[in-house]
Amino acid sequence: MIGITDALIVATFLAVTLAIGLRQKSRSDDGANYLLGGRALTLPAFVATTVSTWYGGILGVGEYAWNHGISNWLVFGVPYYVGALLFAMLLSRRARSAESLTLPHMFERTYGPAAGRCAAVLIFLTTVPGAYMLIMGSLVSLSFGIPQAAGILLTAVFVVIYLWRGGFGAVVRTDGIQIVLMFGSFMILSAALLIGYGAAPLETLPPSHLEPTGGQPLGSILIWYVIALSTLAEPNFFQRAFAAKTPEIARKGLLISIAFWILFDMMTTLCGLYARALMPDLDMPLHAFPALAAKVLPAGAVGIFFAGLFATVLSTLDSYLFTTATTLGRDLWPHKSRLSATAKTRIGLIAGAALASAIALAAGSVVKIWKIFGSVSAASLLIPILTSYYPKFRMSPRGAVLLMAASSITTIAWFAHATRHSGAYWLGIEPLFAGAAVSICIYAADRIIHLSQRHPNASQSEMDRLDNAQSASMPPSEPHK
Repeated sequence: MIGITDALIVATFLAVTLAIGLRQKSRSDDGANYLLGGRALTLPAFVATTVSTWYGGILGVGEYAWNHGISNWLVFGVPYYVGALLFAMLLSRRARSAESLTLPHMFERTYGPAAGRCAAVLIFLTTVPGAYMLIMGSLVSLSFGIPQAAGILLTAVFVVIYLWRGGFGAVVRTDGIQIVLMFGSFMILSAALLIGYGAAPLETLPPSHLEPTGGQPLGSILIWYVIALSTLAEPNFFQRAFAAKTPEIARKGLLISIAFWILFDMMTTLCGLYARALMPDLDMPLHAFPALAAKVLPAGAVGIFFAGLFATVLSTLDSYLFTTATTLGRDLWPHKSRLSATAKTRIGLIAGAALASAIALAAGSVVKIWKIFGSVSAASLLIPILTSYYPKFRMSPRGAVLLMAASSITTIAWFAHATRHSGAYWLGIEPLFAGAAVSICIYAADRIIHLSQRHPNASQSEMDRLDNAQSASMPPSEPHK
C-alpha cells in the first residue's frame, strides 16, 4: 500500500522505538521498580502514557466509522469519557493511596487469596492483547508487503525485546514519542482532507452515517455504554494510578487525558466519514484509515501517517502485554517460587505474547474481540472493584469469589450459545446483561446474608463503624517476594 520512502520512515520509527525501549533499564528487580517504575510518574508522563495507551484499536475505530459514521464518537468516545471521569473522581486517589502493586494484589488484600487468584485469572484473560496484535499484524503486512501472520509473529518478538529489559519504564518512555506521532499523523490527514476536499464529499454519505445510531438498533448502541463501565475495572488505569508519584497526579492526569481523547476522537470520526465518502466500495473497512492516507497524502506524509498508526497501536499493545505479564508473574505464579518478580514477569511476557498471537491469528474482527472481553470484564469485576474501595459496601470474601466466577461463566456461556446459533443470543439477552444480572443478584444476596450474620442486633451506624474499622485494620501492602 505504501512506497519505499514511506516504508523507510516507518522502519525508522520502529528502530527509534526499539532503541528507546532498550535504553530503559529497571533500577532493581523488586516489584515496585520493574512493575511500576518506582511509583515515580510525573503529571506529563502520566498523561502521555494514559492517553496513548487508550487508543490501540485505531483500525477498529476506522472500521466502525466507515460502517456507521458519527455514531463512532457516541460509541467509542462519549461512554469512555464518562467511565474515565468516574474513575478519576471515585477511584484514582484511593487506588494510589492503597499502595498495591497490581489489581489482583488489591483483591488479595481486600478479599483474600482465593479472590485475588480468581481476579488474576479474569484479568489475565481479558488483558491479553489479541485485538492489538491483529491490528499490528495488518499494519506490518500493509507497510512491508508480507503475510499478516508473519507480521503478527514479528510484532510479538519486537515488543517482548524492549519490554524485557525496561519493564514498565520502557512502556512509559516509548509512549512519549508515540503520543506525538499519534496526534501528529491524524492532524496531517485531517488538514489534508479539509483543505483539499472541503465538505462536498460528505454530502454523498448515506443518511444513516449522520444519525446518532448509525442506522443500528438503539440497543446495539446502549450495550457499548454498559461495556464502557469496564473502564472502572481497567487494569491499565489502575496500573498508572499505582505508579503515579502522588494521588493528586493520578486524578488530575485522568481529567487532562479526557480532553486529549475528545480531540483525537473528533479527528478519527472526521477521517472515517471521509473514508466512506471517498472510498464507498472499500473491500476491507478495517483498512479504512491506511487506505485513505495512501489515497490523499503525498509520499513522505503517507509514511508519517503510517508511523502514527504504528505508534497508536504499539502504545496500547505493549501496555496490555505488560499487564498480562505482570498478572501471570506476580499474581498467578506460585507464591513460594524463588524467582524474582522481574524474572517471573519476563516469562509472562513470552507466554502473553504467544497467547495474544494465537488469538490474533484465529480472530477476524477487532470489534468482536473488544465486545467479548469487555463484556466479561465489566460483568465480573466491576462490582467487586468498586465495593473494595468503599468499606460499607464491601462483599464477603466468599461472595466476591462466587460473583466473579458465576458472572464470567454466564457471560462466556451466552457468547458460546450465539456462536453455535448463528449469532442469536439466548432469550434475546446480550451476554453482558446476563452476566451483570448474575453479579447484582449475588451481590445483593451476599450483603443481606453478610450483614445479618455479622451484626444481627446492630444499628446501621454501628454496622458502618465496624466495617470501617475492619478496613482500617487491613495489613499494609508489601511487594510479594
